[in-house]
Amino acid sequence: MLTFFLDKQSDSSLYEQLYEQIKLAIAEGKLKKNEKMPSKRKLANHLKISQTTIESAYNQLLAEGYINSIAKVGYFVTTDLELLSNRKHLPIQGYEKIKHDEFLVDFKTNQVDSESFPYEKFAKIERDVILDNLKNNLNRGESFGVYEFRKKISEILFSYRGIKASAEQIIVGSGSEHLILLLTLMLGRDKIYGVEDPSYIKNYLLYQAYGVKVKTIPLDEEGISLDELMKQKCDVVHVTPSHQFPSGIVTPIKRRMELLRWANENNNRYIIEDDYDSEFRFSGNPIPALKSLDKFDKVIYMNSFSKTLAPALRISFMVLPANLIKVYQDNLGFFSSSVPTTNQLILERFIALGEYEKHLNRMKNNYKQKRDYLLKLLLESDLKSNLVIRGEEAGLHFLIKIKTDYLENDLVEMAKDKGLRVYGLYEYFIGKPTDEGVKTIVFGYSNLSFEQMQEGVKLLSLAWKNI
Repeated sequence: MLTFFLDKQSDSSLYEQLYEQIKLAIAEGKLKKNEKMPSKRKLANHLKISQTTIESAYNQLLAEGYINSIAKVGYFVTTDLELLSNRKHLPIQGYEKIKHDEFLVDFKTNQVDSESFPYEKFAKIERDVILDNLKNNLNRGESFGVYEFRKKISEILFSYRGIKASAEQIIVGSGSEHLILLLTLMLGRDKIYGVEDPSYIKNYLLYQAYGVKVKTIPLDEEGISLDELMKQKCDVVHVTPSHQFPSGIVTPIKRRMELLRWANENNNRYIIEDDYDSEFRFSGNPIPALKSLDKFDKVIYMNSFSKTLAPALRISFMVLPANLIKVYQDNLGFFSSSVPTTNQLILERFIALGEYEKHLNRMKNNYKQKRDYLLKLLLESDLKSNLVIRGEEAGLHFLIKIKTDYLENDLVEMAKDKGLRVYGLYEYFIGKPTDEGVKTIVFGYSNLSFEQMQEGVKLLSLAWKNI
C-alpha cells in the first residue's frame, strides 16, 4: 500500500494534501489504470487519520474523474493521465517576440506628447466616475456605445468639423481594427474596396485580413485619382482628404465634389472618410470635413481620440449615413461596443467639464511650437540647400524632399548609422511607386522634446553631410 506523508502543521487541510498526493501518484504512474484503491477504512488505519478525511479526498478525485466507484466493490483508477505537472514544455512554434530597435531620436508619426497628457485631471475624473456613476452602469452594455458619450461626440463634430450627426448615427469602437471589421461585415465582403497608395498600410492589411477584395488607388496632386478609382471598379473607398497620410495633400473642393458625385452614381457606393488628425491645422481656416459637404449621405465618417489625447485609450468612432443605421442594427446589433463603459463615461465627463477643449487648445499651441522649432533647426542646418519642405500646414507630420543623387533607402540607412530613425515615403507605398527615387522623408515630431530635436538635426547633418 502506498504511503502518503501528511503534514498536520500545514495550512492545507489533510484531505487536500491527500487528494494532491494521490493525483500526483496517478500522474507519475505509481497508480496504474484500473488499479484498485485502498478502502477508506484500510487507508485511514494506515495513515492514522479519519475515514471522513479519506472520503473527502476520494470524493474530490471522483468529481474530477481521476477515479471511479463501483458499488460494493471499491474505488479504481480511471485512466493513465498525463497531467501538466508531468508534461515536458514544448517550445511554441513560429512565435517570435517582437524586437524594437532603439534609436537616439525617432521621428515617428503615430505618437502624441506623453509629457502633456492631463494625467491628474483624468485620474480625478476616473475616481469620480467610479464612485458616482459606476454603480448604475455596471450592467450596462450598448451596441453603439454609451448614449451620453455619443451625444458629446456629436457636439464636438458639429463644433470642430461642421458635421451634423445625431448620437443615433455614431458607433464607438476600439480603433480602426474594430470599426473596419464592422464596416466590411455591414457593407459586404462581395464589394471592392479601394485604399490610397501611399497610405497608412495597416488599413490595407485589415481589409485583406477581413476577407474583402481591396485595390490600391494612386494619388495625383489633388489626392486620390478618380480616374483610377473608376477603372478599378471600386464600390467603397477609404480616403484621408483633409490631410492625406503620408503625403500631406489636402484634397481641394473640386475633387471632393467629384468624389461625392462618384459615390452618388450607385446605391452601393460609399466613401469612408478617415479624418485622423484634422484637429491640428496651423495656418488658414480649418478644412471642412468631406462629411460636412455630403448632401447625398454617402460618407461614413471615422475619427478617434488617438491624436488629440492618446493612442493607448483605444477610443474611435464612426458616423453612419442614416440609411445604414437599420442595416447595422438588424445585422450587427448583437455586437457590444468594444470600448469599456467606464472609459466612455470618463471621456464623456472630461468633455462635459470643458477639459477636452482646453487640452486640445493647449496641444495645438504645443505642436505648433514643436513644428516651428524643428523646421527652424532644419532650415538653419548645413542641409538647408538640399531640402524642400511640404505639408507642414497641418497634422503632426510633414515631408521633406531631398535634393541628392542618393536613393531614399540610402538616406534612411545613413541616418540609422548615426542612431536616428527617419521614415522614407517609399515605406508607405503598398505597390511599388513609379518613381523609385522619390527621395522624400516623412518627419513626425509630436513626442520629441526640443533637446531631442536639436540632437536629431545635429546627427542628421552628420549622416547626410556628403549627399
